[in-house]
Amino acid sequence: MRPLLSCFSIAVALVAASPTHQVPRSKGGLSSQSVNVVSNPTHRVANFVRRQEQLANDSSDIDALTSLSEQQKADVEKATEDFTKPFGNAAIWKEAYDFDIERADIHENRIFYHTLATFQLAENSSLTVIRPKSVDGSDGDADVGPFMSKALQFLQFYPAQLKQPQAGDPENTLVQLSPDPQQTIASFGASGAWWPNFLKDFPAAQQKNLSTLLFSEDWLHLSGYRYNLGGSGGLNDSLYVSTPGRGVESFMVTNGTYDWTRDVGGVYYLKAANEAKLASITAFVNSMPSALTETKKPCGNALTAAAIPQFMAYLNEVLTHLTEEKIKIDYISPMNEPGNDFDECTQEGMSVDKTLRAEVFENLRATLKVSTSPTVQKINIMGDESSQIASNAYPDYPSWLPQTLASKFIDAIAVHMYDWPDDATLLNYRQLVINSSLPNPPPPIKQTEISSFASASGLHAPFGWTGPKMMKAEYDPGINSALDMGRYIWQWLTLVNAESWDWWTAVSNMMPCYPSTVPASNCDYAKDSGYNDGLLYIDPAYATTKDYNFYFTKRFWVFRHFSHFLRPGAVRYDIPNEILPYGTVAVAAKNVDSVYSTIFVNRNVTEQTIRMKLPGAGGKVTIAVQTTDKDDFAPVALPVVGADGTFKLNLPAKGVLTIQFTVGASAAAGPVAGKRGVEEAGRVHTKRERRGRSWWKMR
Repeated sequence: MRPLLSCFSIAVALVAASPTHQVPRSKGGLSSQSVNVVSNPTHRVANFVRRQEQLANDSSDIDALTSLSEQQKADVEKATEDFTKPFGNAAIWKEAYDFDIERADIHENRIFYHTLATFQLAENSSLTVIRPKSVDGSDGDADVGPFMSKALQFLQFYPAQLKQPQAGDPENTLVQLSPDPQQTIASFGASGAWWPNFLKDFPAAQQKNLSTLLFSEDWLHLSGYRYNLGGSGGLNDSLYVSTPGRGVESFMVTNGTYDWTRDVGGVYYLKAANEAKLASITAFVNSMPSALTETKKPCGNALTAAAIPQFMAYLNEVLTHLTEEKIKIDYISPMNEPGNDFDECTQEGMSVDKTLRAEVFENLRATLKVSTSPTVQKINIMGDESSQIASNAYPDYPSWLPQTLASKFIDAIAVHMYDWPDDATLLNYRQLVINSSLPNPPPPIKQTEISSFASASGLHAPFGWTGPKMMKAEYDPGINSALDMGRYIWQWLTLVNAESWDWWTAVSNMMPCYPSTVPASNCDYAKDSGYNDGLLYIDPAYATTKDYNFYFTKRFWVFRHFSHFLRPGAVRYDIPNEILPYGTVAVAAKNVDSVYSTIFVNRNVTEQTIRMKLPGAGGKVTIAVQTTDKDDFAPVALPVVGADGTFKLNLPAKGVLTIQFTVGASAAAGPVAGKRGVEEAGRVHTKRERRGRSWWKMR
């Protein structure tokens, strides 16, 4: 548990330092109903916060924290009454509070959670509070929301257990799709960084085999791909980035001219994605070319207003070239994690001040509109690819997003999730986007990057923690990491209504072993080395070992449940957590061919049995396939649907199960979507099994 005093002291300091500007918030936060608050509570909220500051500076025993007045206790208890409402972090904190309080006599946790509830209550109100001189040096009323938001941005780093509502009697609770359609699915994808730098050294047959693994219907069946527009021109065309492979050759070399023969590996797989006719291909930028930066390096730079015109001209030139090569680019993303300039130069990077981002998007829109290429004129813009939700998106969006959306400078919001936000933080993020879009509806949201988190094998139990500390060295190709990823996908599809979800890198060399030269068990799991950043892995010493095989992870197979069965154009339908067993989540959608797919992620160590009812008469289940610790992508027996449209379904322990079903007239229609992909496909490679993992060896 986090020490309570440090939490209070830092949080209160953040409250005191918080600016008053904030994007407009709806009364009641995330709830469609306004939050019920006690009569005139705002002065008490401020006094309560100041009281915690005094106690935090008091060296007396922690028991002093319980010495609240009767009125303060009443206020706190009133605040906790709204815990069960899904209007923000309070619900999650209440669950964590209950979890903790049952296990130890830790009364300080009760104060911590109650204080958090008070913060949340204040954030979601539109009330005012008088700030005394001792807080900010001035008198006057101010909206309490921004102050509480600042505190919550810090307090969300406290690890919250990923708990959820559950069915009291899951075997006798009917699992049904909610009738109201949600968002339309656009794509599931991964990026082409930085592995093409290594794959260009592989034999041609294996290069082609990888394209099959990524894009074929028989395999991962990606519908999205992110091509990295490199920034490394460098002195004599050498790369400045210190980590091998993480510098990507720019088409613009040092003298400002273009060399279209560069980035051989990246272009090879960009063309492969294009030939596969993926629904979405994005060109994204980590840094503008080194020829245009002040340091002449593709890292450690900040984009300036003066450099924007040259940067835009470069993007137009490259996009025009790619379209002339008959490569379809659907989106351009001109910045990536713009809060970091990556001055250590372990990878390419360029910071863009939050006050400059709207200007970048405005100039990019204007540049595309006047492009001489009609195809380039139609390319969409996404941004800003902030790294984290609470510490980047929350404070930065008000500086650029409302005016950018109002002027239609971007077509979609792109964001990363490297703080591994809890469910409530993502609900608040969704509300932030909605508020920033008013009076218009919000644009599509795309989660475009995540990887490298500690899995349930290494850091947490039983079902996960959240927060930036999830980033750590670990190599877990097994089911625990894959199940965590499955829940992250569920978060974004169901809580944020994201239309796309992208894993970071499709292929990684960050294995902590040389798989062709060591016992198989040595490559099963490593707690403090390697990274969980790939869906597939290659031998990091391939140049020496001549091992050109591709090593699978369970993440590959779990991701395939989504990328293969939820195709572009599918419309999602909710399955409420309240009707599912604890530790399980589900995503359901109706594909364009009227075939439904429902994906269940069960992180329990035991099989869970549910009863499901199809959303229509005359239905039948046509496909059932599961991924477990033992099974990669195995067909299982189809359940028998009763006359009433119900059937029993066994969710495998620590596994993912997908069923496809049809109802009504579509039940008698032709071939079922995804059937070909369920069959074993060994036509391209020779498959070998190795302690539950598989790898592909050239013939």
